[in-house]
Amino acid sequence: MIEVALFGAGRIGSIHAGNVVRQPGVKLKYVVDVNRPAAVELASRHRAEVRAMDAALADESITAVVIASSTDTHADLIQRAAAAGKAIFCE
Repeated sequence: MIEVALFGAGRIGSIHAGNVVRQPGVKLKYVVDVNRPAAVELASRHRAEVRAMDAALADESITAVVIASSTDTHADLIQRAAAAGKAIFCE
């Protein structure tokens, strides 16, 4: 099972969450967003949990991250995810 953390609970994040959960053998485990109500809403739609960025990246069961946050956050998130050894898809 591939477990994924999604960074970004906005419109694009919502689209990617739907795509992740439709893939066999893939589980959306965490939704990460500074807008907690948006993260909670998206996570609840897909039976995922809300986590802080550092906690999601520290979880060894997470093998991949989807970065669907605002463009100005991409470089930092990519660097952090790479340092944590995660596979990265960045929108």
